[in-house]
Amino acid sequence: MRKFSLLVFLCFCLQLHAEDFKILQMNTSTIKIGAVQCKPGDVFSDEDEIFWTNEKQAIKAMNLQTKETRLFVAKEFSRAKATNVKDFFLRENHLSSRGGATSFSDLAEELQETVYLYDIVSLNSPVELDSLSCYVISYGEGAKKWRTLMSTDKTFYLSRELFSEGSDETVFTLSLYFRRKNLPNDYLITDDLHVVLLPLQLDE
Repeated sequence: MRKFSLLVFLCFCLQLHAEDFKILQMNTSTIKIGAVQCKPGDVFSDEDEIFWTNEKQAIKAMNLQTKETRLFVAKEFSRAKATNVKDFFLRENHLSSRGGATSFSDLAEELQETVYLYDIVSLNSPVELDSLSCYVISYGEGAKKWRTLMSTDKTFYLSRELFSEGSDETVFTLSLYFRRKNLPNDYLITDDLHVVLLPLQLDE
């Protein structure tokens, strides 16, 4: 009886901690979540099953409790064998927030995961960023392209605009460096950062 009561209590606590997300953008007209065909503006629970139909589908949504914006990608859910947002965070909790790094080695470890890029992704820096310090990336074969990343305080950003317009490429391998203007050399964080550009709109 005592075990049964504890189980009921735990289930009740889990239910209390269900969180709602509001869809801001998606790259397909609708996605079935729970029993509803959802579109931008709709709200769903982190316990509702998401019925992905294409591995490139993506949903940009805001947590209504924390106001944090997240990008959910079908391929990542498939890899984690997750059916809903709560399940995904439990299985892939290190992805629920890209930003626990306290050193460059921590940052390099976090960036071992593929970054799926719809519009912009924010990453936390272990050091303060100012007019003298920033992150830069390089990519491409032969004559490499170099880009300086936007930053604010301890956050830097990967944005879609960093990559060549008009190119059919959607998969990139980047080298990420920390640059301090009064130092002669950039510090290599990783030379194996995989970025996948998601379609802005899937053909349906």
